[in-house]
Amino acid sequence: MALFLLFLIFQVTYAEEGYLGYEGGISSYKEADPKKTKIDYYEYSFITGQPVLLSGTLDAKIKTAANAETISYTYDLKDSSGRIVVKRTVSIKGSLTKLPNGSITKEYTLSGYKETLTVNGTVYNLQNYSFSKATAVDTNPAVNFYQGEWNLVKVYDGGLKVTIEGENYGYDGFWGSGEFQKVKQTVETPSWFGVVNQNIALVQKTLVEFKENTTPSSITGAYVLKSKVEGNLDITYDMPLFTRNGEVLTRRNNGRVQKNVEKSPIIKMAVIPSLPRIKGYEYEEAINTCFAFNGFDSKDDFVPTEYITRAQFSKLLLDTLNIYSNYYNPRSVQKKSIYKDVPLNHRYYGYIYAATKTGLMRGKSADYFKPEDYITRAEAAVIIAKALGFDKKITSPITQTDYLDDSSIPIWAKDAVQILKDTRIMVGSSENNFMPGQKLTKGTAANIVFNLINYLRDGLAQQYLNMSGFHE
Repeated sequence: MALFLLFLIFQVTYAEEGYLGYEGGISSYKEADPKKTKIDYYEYSFITGQPVLLSGTLDAKIKTAANAETISYTYDLKDSSGRIVVKRTVSIKGSLTKLPNGSITKEYTLSGYKETLTVNGTVYNLQNYSFSKATAVDTNPAVNFYQGEWNLVKVYDGGLKVTIEGENYGYDGFWGSGEFQKVKQTVETPSWFGVVNQNIALVQKTLVEFKENTTPSSITGAYVLKSKVEGNLDITYDMPLFTRNGEVLTRRNNGRVQKNVEKSPIIKMAVIPSLPRIKGYEYEEAINTCFAFNGFDSKDDFVPTEYITRAQFSKLLLDTLNIYSNYYNPRSVQKKSIYKDVPLNHRYYGYIYAATKTGLMRGKSADYFKPEDYITRAEAAVIIAKALGFDKKITSPITQTDYLDDSSIPIWAKDAVQILKDTRIMVGSSENNFMPGQKLTKGTAANIVFNLINYLRDGLAQQYLNMSGFHE
C-alpha cells in the first residue's frame, strides 16, 4: 500500500503580545520548548546621555486563564564593558473581557516592579513607579490582530526619571505572527533631559521548503517548515552634549542607532503523498502544500480540474489554516445536525459545523447548507476575506472594483474581491476579468489557499518589518 501521508501537525508558537516587553527593547522571541522561558534580549540605555547597548536575557513567563493573564519579566542586562548593569523584575496582571462581537479587551496593571541600575559604579534604586496598559484584540479564524497603548513612569533616587509611552500593533496565527511597537522614552535628570523615539518590529515567519527524496523510499518528498524569527530595533534620539567637566551645552546630540536580531529556525516536517497526475501542473506546488496539511482527501481520486464543492472547500480552508479543532470537537456528542441536508454522519459534518461556527460559511438557507453545490469565485473571495477579518475594515462599501467585468460581480462580493486583488491572494485573469460566477476547480482553490498561506507567513511579516524604518 502506497504511503498516503505522514502528517506531522504541530502547534506553532504564536507571537502573542508580551514577548517584546514594554521597556523599549527587543527580544529574539521565546523558545519552542515552553519550559525554556529565558530569551536573548537587547535594550539601549540613555542614562549617560549617550546610546549604550545592553544585552543579556529576559525571562518571560506569560500565563493566560479564562479571564485573567499574569506576566512576569526578569531582566539581566549589561553593556559590553560591564559599566552599566540592569537588574529588573516586573509582575503584571491583566483582566480580559470578551465582548459580544467576539473581540477581547485587556487591561493591565503592575503588581510589582523592582529595578537596580548601576552606572559607572553609582547605584540608582527605583523609588516610585506607575504603569497602565490596555489592549484590544480582534479575533478572526485565520489570524488575530491586536492594538494597545501603555504608559510607564520610573523615578529613581538622585532625581533620575524615565517615562515610556508606547503603542503596539500585532497579529498572531498558525502561519505567522508579529508585533510592531512605537515607543517614546523621555530621560530626565536635575540638569538635563533627552528624548528617544523607538520603532521595534519582531516577526515569526514560517518558511516552507520542499525537499525531494531521491533515495529508494516510499516518500516522494517532504516539506520542511522553519520557524524563523526576525526583528529590527530602530532608534532616533535627541540628547544633550556635555563639556569635559560634565556641564550641559546648549547644542544637542542627535543621532540614530539600529539593532537587528535573527533566530535560528525550528525545523518541522510534513511528508506529501505521491501525486503523479499533477506533475508539471500549473498549481503543483500549491496542491502539494494543501495535501501536506490535510486539505484534500485521498490522493487516488484527486483530479485538479474537477470542481470543488462547498463541503470540500470548508475542509481545505480549515485544515490548511490549522483551525478545525478550535471550532469542532469530534468527541462532543451532537444530538441534532445544524442543517437538514448534512446529517451527523456526513463525511464533512465537522468541517461544515466548524465553518458555520466561525462565520466563514453559511447555509444557502437557514436549514440547508447545500454541501454538494460547487463554490464560485465570488463566494470564495468573501470567505477568504472573512478568514482574515478584512471585511471588518470596510467603512464604506465600494460600488465598483477595477476589474473589467465589474458589472457582473455581485455587490456583496465587491469589497472582498478588491481586497484580495490588492493583497495578491486572489486575482483575475490576464485580461483583468474576475469571472465571479465561475466555479472553482480543486487546483485553483488550492492556489488561492496557497496564496493566503504565503500572505500570512510572509506578506504580513514583511509589512511589519518595514514599519520599523519609518520615523515621523
